[in-house]
Amino acid sequence: MNFELADEHRMLKELVARFVKDELVPLERLILEREASGQGTVLPDDLRAKLGARARELGLYGLDAPEEFGGMDLPAVALVGVEEELGKSVVQFILPPDSPNLRMLQQTCDGRQSEAYLGPYARGEKTSAMGISEPGAGSDPAAMTTRAVKDGDDWVINGRKIWISNAADADFTILMAVTEPGKGARGGISAFLIDKGTPGFNVLRKIPMIGGNFTYEIALEDCRVE
Repeated sequence: MNFELADEHRMLKELVARFVKDELVPLERLILEREASGQGTVLPDDLRAKLGARARELGLYGLDAPEEFGGMDLPAVALVGVEEELGKSVVQFILPPDSPNLRMLQQTCDGRQSEAYLGPYARGEKTSAMGISEPGAGSDPAAMTTRAVKDGDDWVINGRKIWISNAADADFTILMAVTEPGKGARGGISAFLIDKGTPGFNVLRKIPMIGGNFTYEIALEDCRVE
């Protein structure tokens, strides 16, 4: 099947290609040296901030974010071209804001949550993690054992999660837990927003992954959220 991008999406792809060539490729030696020394391939904070600022200057900001938050709300077909170009460098960089969980928040947050989480997240002011996978269950929701029990106005969460990207550094985690065991995976699981530093949200260990990346195992021990 022949396929061609629309002119505006092709021009965006070409702009990202130049960004990769001019900004990412020169950093590849540094990243490979860091990986060889056991530091992983994650960019240092100062370099990530510098690249983010440059991306803003070029107009490469908020490509998938809603227009109401200053984004461009581009279709998936345009974003595929962007990801194709970014994938041509070993330097792992996501155009700001880093918002993989944006659509989920957009569909589920209420007014208060939108103000506290969705807005800052879409603007690149906060980062998130997603807690689904568990030891012995993987990402199968039917086998999930983490439980959230109602206690007054709060929920008390207990359980384990594993292979959670960004769990140690994210400003908040979207965590899945069983709230109605009788319903199983179809209606018995709820999502909770847990702020960094919440008592009972404990990062147990850092897990090396392929390509110099890391994920984390976390324990929920009487973790209380609203």
